[in-house]
Amino acid sequence: MSTADDVRGWLAARSGTDAGDWFLVSKARHGMEVLLSAVAACRGPGTVVTQPFTCITAVNPILAAGLTPAWAETSPATLSLDVRSLPRALSPATRAVVVQHTFGPVADVSSARAAVPAGVVIVEDSAHALGTVSRAADVSVHSFGLDKMLPTRAGGAVWVNPAIEPALGGELIARLSTLPAPTALARVAFRATPPIRRAAGRLGVAGHAAFDLLARADLVDPSIHPAEKRGVNVGPATALGGPALAAVAASLPRYDSIRAHRRTIAASYREALARAARVEIPAAFARDVPLVRFPVLLRDAESASAAFTLLDAAGVEPGDWYRPTLCPGPKDPGRYGYDPAATPVATDLSQRVLNLPTAPFVTQELARSAVAALQAAA
Repeated sequence: MSTADDVRGWLAARSGTDAGDWFLVSKARHGMEVLLSAVAACRGPGTVVTQPFTCITAVNPILAAGLTPAWAETSPATLSLDVRSLPRALSPATRAVVVQHTFGPVADVSSARAAVPAGVVIVEDSAHALGTVSRAADVSVHSFGLDKMLPTRAGGAVWVNPAIEPALGGELIARLSTLPAPTALARVAFRATPPIRRAAGRLGVAGHAAFDLLARADLVDPSIHPAEKRGVNVGPATALGGPALAAVAASLPRYDSIRAHRRTIAASYREALARAARVEIPAAFARDVPLVRFPVLLRDAESASAAFTLLDAAGVEPGDWYRPTLCPGPKDPGRYGYDPAATPVATDLSQRVLNLPTAPFVTQELARSAVAALQAAA
């Protein structure tokens, strides 16, 4: 059995699905582009409803597929798509709705399914909830990328619900099953990125500028490519292979221990901040679940900015996920048809949110430093 078969088998076992319904891709964003391109080919041009409280790389695949983003609100309780806002985001041109499991808690995919007309494709974005699959989704997209659940740096997986509408399912499976192997340049970039990133960090501003130049030449693979801020889904989409696939396969035996660590660190934050004045924990994160990041909301943008500075000084790596919406911010919001005033809840959340790391490097001592910095800023 191949390494790819092992990874597909692991995903199937974790989700209670069939390994034959899983397809491995170079990146989750590439898998999203392939599936939305299949939707466009089968259903014609139209819109894809998503939330702006997300990363720009989760929206660029919509543009790359020749479709148009449409914006739903974000729930302050879950930081995922607010199903109650779907009616005003839907139209006869709606082709798909993306439901994102933000930071790990499982969003209500079933309610999204019930709220949309027949024929609208439900896409589950499980980038932060690797191995979580809702049978209410037509397609589920998962990530092995940087800063996700596992300490891997690249790769994604797409699950195609066997109950999907046959014509669309056939088109999608044909595209996913014939993806080319990764290029030699991609293999080089995968190996070269970590040492070059470390060297760039030591050199400060000049190092970051040099790293960007190497990224533009595709010699390194940044988490967000400079072109992605302009609406480009940097590709090409390929099958997951080479050293990236090997790294994913090697990391899977650690999955349960990593989840347990993340759950423990999240619990430490939750317990210490539960009674902190002017620090709000969104309701979905008050439960005991493993999290990719632990989000908190401060009382206003100024407090959040002050806390970010204190956390950074304490060595906590506060993370700027979704600060601002369409993080890290598009060069041209008009390309996305996005007006922050049209989704005031998402805009407010993005101004007040901070997210704390739960990764394996986070110790209890570091977690206590994070809590102290938050309490000082709040």
